[in-house]
Amino acid sequence: MPDRMSEQEINKLINMLELEPELDTHIAAFMPMDNSKEEYNGRLLVRADKIFVQDPLPGGTPAVISAVLPVHIHVNGIVISMPTEVTSQDTIEWEILEPPLYAITVSEDKLQAFFTLYSTKRYSWKLNDHSPVSWLEVDAGMNAAVVIGSLNLNQIISDFEKRKIIQNLNISGIHAELQNPTYQPIGVVKGRAAVPGDSAHVELFFSETIENEFSEVEGQVDYRSHLRIPSAVRGEVIARRIPVVEGIPGYDVYGEILYPPPPTDIIIIASNNTVLLVNNEIRALREGRPRVTGDRIKSFDICTSYIVPGNVNIKSGNILFSGDVIVHGDVEDNMIIESLGNVYVAGSVYTSTITATGSILVKGNVANSKLYSGYFGVMYNRIYNSSQLLIEEVTQLQKAVRMLIQAVESRKQSVNYGQAVLLLLESKFQKIPQIIKDLLTVLTNVQAMYHQDLHQTLHFLNIFLKPTQLVDFLNDASLSGFINMLEELHGGVARMQENKVEVNIGKCQNSTLKSNGDILIHRDGIVQSDLFSSGNISFLKTYSVCRGSKLEAGGTITAFLVGGESGAQSYLKAKRSITVRKMYLGRITIDRYSIDITEPVENKVFDIETVRMVR
Repeated sequence: MPDRMSEQEINKLINMLELEPELDTHIAAFMPMDNSKEEYNGRLLVRADKIFVQDPLPGGTPAVISAVLPVHIHVNGIVISMPTEVTSQDTIEWEILEPPLYAITVSEDKLQAFFTLYSTKRYSWKLNDHSPVSWLEVDAGMNAAVVIGSLNLNQIISDFEKRKIIQNLNISGIHAELQNPTYQPIGVVKGRAAVPGDSAHVELFFSETIENEFSEVEGQVDYRSHLRIPSAVRGEVIARRIPVVEGIPGYDVYGEILYPPPPTDIIIIASNNTVLLVNNEIRALREGRPRVTGDRIKSFDICTSYIVPGNVNIKSGNILFSGDVIVHGDVEDNMIIESLGNVYVAGSVYTSTITATGSILVKGNVANSKLYSGYFGVMYNRIYNSSQLLIEEVTQLQKAVRMLIQAVESRKQSVNYGQAVLLLLESKFQKIPQIIKDLLTVLTNVQAMYHQDLHQTLHFLNIFLKPTQLVDFLNDASLSGFINMLEELHGGVARMQENKVEVNIGKCQNSTLKSNGDILIHRDGIVQSDLFSSGNISFLKTYSVCRGSKLEAGGTITAFLVGGESGAQSYLKAKRSITVRKMYLGRITIDRYSIDITEPVENKVFDIETVRMVR
């Protein structure tokens, strides 16, 4: 005999009857079948598209519900995403969420829109009946016999219009897909990409690279001989500016205009010994080496040459020249060559310093010396450094003078501007006179007309060394003008940096070479030296050696014999790759990865992948 139902259980069933009148035909389905412990748990029942809940008996647990797509269950208005406990107090609803009948997609660049058909009809769904269980996965089946909606062309067109995709809509293509479905994306709208314009650029009619040999005819440099040094003759067109070409706007699938990126313009300026013609051509006004400097503003000039027929020594003096310097002999001990152009040395360089805003070529040996080209030639130029230091000191001096005058006037007194400057020079700014003397020494030795008129600058520099004139002449406006002159002097050196430079030597020992272009070793090699190149470092002869040196390149290093069986180690660092025919001891660094070479290696190319693998 089954156990008697308690009054509490009967009342619960009555309450359920009052909420769901249809349940009376299914009450028997909830009756426990045996005396197992599961009879105390809550139960779920699905009949006639409805979900019924029986609460658990004392000691039991609530029923658990979940859904199988495309069924979505809402418990108390919230869609559940995982199995959830429910009781008779919860409101349980369900819905079918089918994929759409079609999709409208737009490419990432918004230049194409696609229509993808999934189905032309939507059918009704019915929940599958389930007997009472304590854990229920609600599922449903589609009734293909009952169509609840059909897709039509007007509905699709209206959807495109809502999305504001109406320009050039391929209606016939959509109609054909509806009649004969392929269920594949079809292009229905196509925009037009913007056509980029062309930025302005410059055509050069001369080479920016320098060959490693030059010749002379009757004691003069022969610029035309085999074009070893790029050259131009009077009246020759050396460059032409090609103007900007504007782009053509396009449009996307929404009809929005797509503007092309604005092209970049370039300004060209004719400097020394050149002229700018109305057709944007640069013409040479004399014979010499054509040169271009600058980036967005490109300045052209014809670089003249300072020729030393023999050696650079105490007799010739240090050389500071605003053009190319050509030395037919050697550069002897403790000399300085500063060129606002290229430097060519037919012999060797000993214990000296050479700076060039262009390239440096030494056919012979470089010993115990320092060579700086391009950017580094600017940075180590004495005019550049002295003028920068003087700008900083005089700017601080001007601020101090203003503060001093203000303090004096606050006491209802006055002081002469020049007198205030003199007092500050003697007490707080004692470095300025020495800096001025150093700069005057350099400027008075310039062996050609500089890129700007130095007369007024030299006048001001000399005033600072003459206290009487300083007191009578100087005021705040003239001091500001002096600072402007120094800034123009400083900037003029910086603007002389050439774009394509290199250091080309035969051999070097105990030396430092720096170039923002390539470094080429065209003969024996290097020993106990430091080389830095923003470009590549290349040894050109198979017998070239690299011993006890440090090399760093922004591009690649190509070497043949690195180190020796008893030689000091070498350290090679490059951004992209290092190629060696034979290397004994040393360290290889590619980007930020390093390996130590402890055993000889031959015919090896090191790049970032090989170095990382060895590590």
